[in-house]
Amino acid sequence: MTALHSSAVACAAVARASVACAAVARAAVARASVARSLVLCVVAASLAACALPPPADTAAPVLDLPVVSQADVAVAPDWWTSFDDLQLSALVEEALVHNRDLARAAARIDQSRAALALARADRMPRIDADFSSGRQRVSETTAIPLVGVSSPVANDHRASIDVSYELDLWSRLAHAQDAARADLLASTFARDTLRIALSVQVVKSYVALQALDAQIALFERTVQAQRDSLGLQRKRLDAGDIGELDVRQLEAELIGNEAQLPKLERARGEAERALALVLGRTPREVVDGVVARRGSPAVVPTAAQLPAALPSDLLERRPDLQAALANLRAAGARVDAARAAYFPSISLTAGFGRESAELSRLTDGASLIWGVLASLTQPIWDGGRIDAQNDFARARWREVEIDYRDAVANAFKEARDALAARIETGQTLRNADLREHALAEAARLTRLRFERGEESRIELIRAERADLGARSEVVDARRAVAAVQADLFRTLGGGWPGAGPVMANAAVSTATGSADGFASR
Repeated sequence: MTALHSSAVACAAVARASVACAAVARAAVARASVARSLVLCVVAASLAACALPPPADTAAPVLDLPVVSQADVAVAPDWWTSFDDLQLSALVEEALVHNRDLARAAARIDQSRAALALARADRMPRIDADFSSGRQRVSETTAIPLVGVSSPVANDHRASIDVSYELDLWSRLAHAQDAARADLLASTFARDTLRIALSVQVVKSYVALQALDAQIALFERTVQAQRDSLGLQRKRLDAGDIGELDVRQLEAELIGNEAQLPKLERARGEAERALALVLGRTPREVVDGVVARRGSPAVVPTAAQLPAALPSDLLERRPDLQAALANLRAAGARVDAARAAYFPSISLTAGFGRESAELSRLTDGASLIWGVLASLTQPIWDGGRIDAQNDFARARWREVEIDYRDAVANAFKEARDALAARIETGQTLRNADLREHALAEAARLTRLRFERGEESRIELIRAERADLGARSEVVDARRAVAAVQADLFRTLGGGWPGAGPVMANAAVSTATGSADGFASR
């Protein structure tokens, strides 16, 4: 009996030792499995790092700029008031409020602002509240029997709060936010560019209307004078004082001038309707409305004194150049974001809540559940998707960089052309004035000679025709001067109300060619 008891004790000891050895073996296997997993992660990360492309140089290019003037000439945001025309100022303000293209630009700014909010939200933790309640029945005839379950029907009630967060160790999300911020700046600058172009268009359309008014008034006075003269000459023809040739020559000249009036009236109507459309007026107002303008259409306003050389801060004055630079920064940030996709992504998730088969026990301490999970995802092979995204971002940056170079070159060209045009149109206007005075005097002298019988009717008609053409050229020369002045305001960045503070926020450093300035990570 004693021997049997000793044998049983020995067998039990052996059994416990076997269980212990099995537990140790399982722990060793688990540790080995974890070690193998860590090794595989390290190997995968190393392989991915081997395929990582080198960093791209996305700094703004240093450009070879022309020699500029160091004189600081300020251009007021409401530069159109320099024309000293209250009607013109009212029309520009109307366009800036009601123009539909500006409304579209404002909508694009709102879109960019929402996109920036989305990019910022991607960097924040996400917190979700979850509540679920269900009832389920499982099969009793499967290969896996129900053990310890009294009924195949069970209830489950769950309430939890889940938190997830991605660690942005490689700044992928930060670069995406930088790109969205640069897009917002670009859309804002684009709106300011459109604002300038719109005000210039209103000014040029307005002075064109004034010029057409002056041309029509000029031809109406001429036609009326010729009609009166023709009536008088016909009476003289009936009295036998003059020959029929004089009357026919005067009739031909009158018909030619009368033919110009319908053309000028049509041009004025088209210009007036086009301006009404730019002002953002309704279809009825476009068709039937009248654009108010100064009562003396023959006087085209003259703008304030403008610089005669390129300003040194032209790159900072013009919002279209700032828009191009912001687009370049956005493209550079997307290159950095695409490169960061090669690195592993690390996510943290956590959950805390209650779960119970009975709804009444959901708040019991025994119903508490929680969990914490950290995950690392390293891309190994995705069919070349990440490579393609990186190549696309770099190619896009190269395209935008060329656009920026072209925008700067075109800005200096426009400014230089506008300065040259200002000189040329001013000289043309002076010459036109001198020519008009000379031809007016020649027409007066020719009429005196005609009345004394020293000149023929055809010579008088030619002199008066030349005088009429000269006066028409003066009107058009004044229109051209005003239009060029408006263009010069545009090329110098006039009409950009937020230049000062916006430039400070944009952190533009064109002198060094740096594209930094979005370091808020």
